[in-house]
Amino acid sequence: MKISPKYFPALLLILACFIRLVYFYQFQGNPFFGHLPELWDQTLYHKGAQAFIEGDPFARAPGEPNQQSPFYQYFLGIVYFFFGVELTAAWIVQLTLGVVSTFLVYAIAGRYINQGPAFMAAVMFTFYGGNWFYECTLYRASLVTLLILSACLLLLRFAERPSIVLLIGSALSLSFLTQARTNLLLFVPFALAYLWRKVFSLSSTGKKWLAGYLVIFFLASLPLLFWVKQIHGNWGPYDQTGGENLYLANSPDYSVRSVVHDKEYRSLLESERLGTLPALRLILKDVTERPLDVTKVYLKKIYYYFNNYEVPTTHNYYLSSELSPVLKWGSIPFGVIATLGIIGFFWSWKNWKRLTLLHAFFLGNLLAYLPFFIFSRYRLSMVPFLCIFSAFSLQMIFQRFRENDLRSLSLIMMSVLTLGWFLKTAPLPEGKIRILDYINLSSAYLNNHKPDDDGRAYSYLERSWELSRSLPADLRKSKTIRRALSHFYLKESNSFRHQGDVAHEEIALRRAMFFDFPSSPLHERYSRNLIKKGESKKALLEALIALTLNPNSFDLNLLAGKIYITERSHSLWGLYHFLQAQNISEHVPLSLKNSIQSLLEVQKLNSIPFDQKKLSSQVRELLTRKILSPKSFPTNPSLPVESSNWTSEELYNYQLGLYQHLLFERGVNPAFIYYQLGILEWNFFKNDYSAFYYLEKAWDHGLQNQQLATLLNDLTDKLGTRSIS
Repeated sequence: MKISPKYFPALLLILACFIRLVYFYQFQGNPFFGHLPELWDQTLYHKGAQAFIEGDPFARAPGEPNQQSPFYQYFLGIVYFFFGVELTAAWIVQLTLGVVSTFLVYAIAGRYINQGPAFMAAVMFTFYGGNWFYECTLYRASLVTLLILSACLLLLRFAERPSIVLLIGSALSLSFLTQARTNLLLFVPFALAYLWRKVFSLSSTGKKWLAGYLVIFFLASLPLLFWVKQIHGNWGPYDQTGGENLYLANSPDYSVRSVVHDKEYRSLLESERLGTLPALRLILKDVTERPLDVTKVYLKKIYYYFNNYEVPTTHNYYLSSELSPVLKWGSIPFGVIATLGIIGFFWSWKNWKRLTLLHAFFLGNLLAYLPFFIFSRYRLSMVPFLCIFSAFSLQMIFQRFRENDLRSLSLIMMSVLTLGWFLKTAPLPEGKIRILDYINLSSAYLNNHKPDDDGRAYSYLERSWELSRSLPADLRKSKTIRRALSHFYLKESNSFRHQGDVAHEEIALRRAMFFDFPSSPLHERYSRNLIKKGESKKALLEALIALTLNPNSFDLNLLAGKIYITERSHSLWGLYHFLQAQNISEHVPLSLKNSIQSLLEVQKLNSIPFDQKKLSSQVRELLTRKILSPKSFPTNPSLPVESSNWTSEELYNYQLGLYQHLLFERGVNPAFIYYQLGILEWNFFKNDYSAFYYLEKAWDHGLQNQQLATLLNDLTDKLGTRSIS
């Protein structure tokens, strides 16, 4: 059945709306539907948009670096202004932009090829799932796609029939495009060269057209240039992360499929904020010294740019596909579009004079993003042009078939199959779904305020752990997963607390501490819970553990002091920690001053003229005599022989003394204290996580021998491969 071209627009509208409605319906079951994780770019855009509608003309996101171009924040702010601060409104508006982009693809393709192939290009664009996937995120990708298509179409129309309206529209769209993404400034010389050949050089009024174009472009860009000057104090690019990203994305050790870099690059980046020029100098140095390695990086970049694999940043396409059947089964793979698009691009090169702008936008997209990271959302603006060139390929195949040119058809099909095989999925070492993706989705389930989703959150943490266990040791992320597990149990503990279930609250809290032993707030909270239960001995140990992890805490010193005095009847120790608290705080409460004065009287130290430094020193001297001397632990590693006969009280007192030594840091190398604590945790308490923490601290403080190295390696392997339960 042949469909009349006059029905193509209506059919496109139905298809573009239908597929997005289905995806939007299924997306509501995704925890990211109403949840924005902290520390993502999306949070910056969201906060900036909120600030804009609340009266900040600069749309500054509070607590964020504000290094990204604010163009998207202003766009999002307008959406929030009309529809309220609702993520749903943003999704719907961006899905609508996707529908508009579909018609722009159809309109651009229709200027070069017949309506049938142009319709096919728009259909391929419609059914590419990456479009809908990113339209339902707070990323710039969908807006940039719309702007780049608008710029292309208006350039075409202005070149065909120059007018004031089209000049203004073309200049504005190009300016907005560069403001949305600074690296797309590369399109400006492409556009000007094209218009020079088509318009500006062909008449006596051409120079006036050019001047008007540049003036409008500049005036449209001026507000954001002032924004950069106001926020960053310079007249630089809209995106101020360009230098850092440029440097990291061009390092010879860049893996391409992730943003993980070696310590040398990370330390350099952390030592100073890189501008664009310093970054270029460093890149040039690498090119000079390691040209082969840099070449390999760029070859890999080109490969992964066109590869079928959807390289994730924060959202994983494949994990979301598990929650959306239409995304999994109703989407055209990127590899198909890329294969047909590349073949169409080269096949159409013989007509480059007629297709100059299409070729320019294809190459412009590639050259604009290659110097930076290769993520699937960054190549989204290339998809429309790949779809248009795919239509060229399909038209060529159809023509050869209709002409019964089997030889040419065979060569074309062989090229398609070969290139398609070459661009097949090449996922990360972890597979299509990373450990971090499972953790992100778990966090979204955990923080969307739906208690019923807690089980789902835990199941994804289980999957992340099982994946980590299956990987080589250098690729495991057991520490990251343990922190996520700790966060899960902490939330569970909070839930039990609100329910008044003390027993389960304690169990959940202990599990949280088990998975994240170096968390001072967890030990503090557990200590306060133990006080309520009347278990002062355990409470004191937990308070001291928390204090060794965060020694400059006013609250923790106050807590330890109170336990010593009220629960354990050790007034001198209580005085010491109260004095420490007083030294830390700028505004000492009157109650603390009164308590210190009372304790001074008890200890008969009130006769000393009040000298904070001298008083603290004297208290330390008195306490030094009361601390148990650490025993000499062998380094094989094992416990001293006499420890086998220790009573629970003796073990407690020895542990207490070790923590007191750590807090005093007097006379004993902390490495040996950490070592002994690790051995105690390992042998007596059978807690491998806390043992590993202390033994690693011992190693970091200089206690480095083969026996400890072997033990740490064994524990690392054990902790990375054990069952999560």
